[in-house]
Amino acid sequence: MKQILERVYVVLVEPKGPGNIGSVVRAMKNMGLAHLRLVNPVPFRDHADQKKMGYRSQEIIEAAQEFPSLSAALQGISQVYLATAKAGKWKRDFLSPEQAAAQVVASAPGEKIALVFGREDKGVNTDESQLANFFVRIPMAGTYPSLNLSQAVMVVVYELFKAALAGGGRPELPRMADKRAFERIIDNMWDLMKGLEVREPENGLFHRSLKRAVSRTRWTSADVAVFDRFCKQVRWYKEARCRGRKEEEKP
Repeated sequence: MKQILERVYVVLVEPKGPGNIGSVVRAMKNMGLAHLRLVNPVPFRDHADQKKMGYRSQEIIEAAQEFPSLSAALQGISQVYLATAKAGKWKRDFLSPEQAAAQVVASAPGEKIALVFGREDKGVNTDESQLANFFVRIPMAGTYPSLNLSQAVMVVVYELFKAALAGGGRPELPRMADKRAFERIIDNMWDLMKGLEVREPENGLFHRSLKRAVSRTRWTSADVAVFDRFCKQVRWYKEARCRGRKEEEKP
C-alpha cells in the first residue's frame, strides 16, 4: 500500500486560503500521502491558519514544492487526474473517485501520478484542463453541488487509500510516458500540421481536439518515440523531397 501511495502527488492550483492548504495536508496525512505541489499559492508556510488546520502534518508543508504554472508542476508526471465539477466541450467521460482510484492502483510501479485540484472559486482554465489525462467528478446531491477544496481532496484521497489498502483489482498496466513527452509529441504534430498549411488557428478547435485526443491515450515512451519518428520523417520528406521537386519544376 505504501508503495502505491508514494507515487501520488496532490497538486493545488493557486490555492487562496492558507487554512485550506492546512486542511488539505491534514487529509493527505490521514490517508498516507506525502507529496504536495502548489501552483502560485498564497503565503502559507508560516501562516497561523495553515498551522492550525494542518496540525501534526507540517512535514508535508516543509517538503511541499511551489511552481509558476500547472505545466511546470506536472514535470516528471505521467498520469494526471483532474478533479472538477464542471462539464464542457473539453471535459468528458468523467470517472468517479472510486474508478480513478482503481486506475491509479493498477498503474505501473514507479509511475508518478498527479491528483489536480483547481482554484477554490473557478477551478482551472481550458488550457490547464487539457493537461489532464482523466477527469474526476465527485457525485453530489443538490442543484448547485460544491465542495470546499479540502473536502474534495479528502473524498478523492480516501477512495485512493481504500483501493491501495485492498491492493487493487485490476492487472498492472504498462508504464505511461511522462507528461513532458506527451506535450512534445503534441507540439511536433501541431508544427507538422502548420508546415502543411493547416487552416486552423492556434488553440482553435482542431488544436484543442488534438491535445485532448493525445492526452486520452495510454502511450508508453516507446509509443511516443514511434510518433516522434513519424513526424520527423514527414517533415524530412516535405523539406527535402518536395523542395527538390519544386526546384526541378522551375523553368
